[in-house]
Amino acid sequence: MAADALSRPTRGFILDAFGGPEVMRLAERRTAAPGPAEVLVDVEGSGVNFGDVMIRRGEYLRDQPLSMAPGCEVVGRVAMAGEKATVAPGTRVAGWIETGGAYSDRMLVPAHRVYPVPEDIDAAAIVAVFFQGTTADYALHRYGRVRAGEWVLVHGASGGVGGLAVQLAKLDGARVIGTASSEAKRAIAREDGADVMLDSRDPSTLAAAVREATGGRGCDVVVDGVGGALFEPSMRALAFGGRYVIAGSASQQPATLDVRRLLPRTQTICGFILARITEEDPDEPTRTLTRLCDLVRDGRLRPRYEALPLEAAPDVHRRIEDRTLTGKVVLVP
Repeated sequence: MAADALSRPTRGFILDAFGGPEVMRLAERRTAAPGPAEVLVDVEGSGVNFGDVMIRRGEYLRDQPLSMAPGCEVVGRVAMAGEKATVAPGTRVAGWIETGGAYSDRMLVPAHRVYPVPEDIDAAAIVAVFFQGTTADYALHRYGRVRAGEWVLVHGASGGVGGLAVQLAKLDGARVIGTASSEAKRAIAREDGADVMLDSRDPSTLAAAVREATGGRGCDVVVDGVGGALFEPSMRALAFGGRYVIAGSASQQPATLDVRRLLPRTQTICGFILARITEEDPDEPTRTLTRLCDLVRDGRLRPRYEALPLEAAPDVHRRIEDRTLTGKVVLVP
């Protein structure tokens, strides 16, 4: 059985250098056996995230090794398990590979980073809610503590995290203001349920527009995966007792704040990354991913995604950098 699992080679992208999308090269190599605490997964779909672009550029980690290729999330089936792994071959799982390289048709995944997923949901839909859906859920519920009737401001509302945040906030009974950089993207967010859409290219009018939309109250929760120039006006638009959640930094631009402004309005600001949550809470991300899959099955959550061939990865990176991508792209071997 082990010999059969290893007989087929692995096809996946590697990096020859840091740089533009052209530095990613699809290569074939011998399939390695899983170590004692690893599993070998036959990949059904690999997710593409903005962080992958940073990995490709060499900007993701200080002193990042060239061996760290793009791709950190997959959905597939366990083909072979190491002796200390508790997940059985044949199990369908979502896999988290912090060392990268997941644009591949087979992947070695640490056994503690695989999570069982349903059999009856399309792999691409599960990938679409794995990293981005759990990020949106944590931003709204664990840190934003959103309640029915509140106003939620979502930046990048047509993106992978933003679009799911819009839908989840509406399921909570909240009212949503979204921002996006084009009318086409704003139309997508409206389809997902956003009550008000604003142009993210004009931060100077953002605070006043949010105040007007909320009858002068301001927004109770901000889900910000963009940062940069949107931060300061969003803080000015934050209501008394408001919660500002930093869920990413797509702009890669800094933002500053005079923290004294938090005092009279009892506001909070926080940021998070998924790895820290799973370290603190052993039930995560399984619990949240399971709930999101249930919402997908029921049709209450509709992740937007494109399923494209594995070979399309360089072009997808170009679309991310050109800011023409909406929703999620899933690479299918």
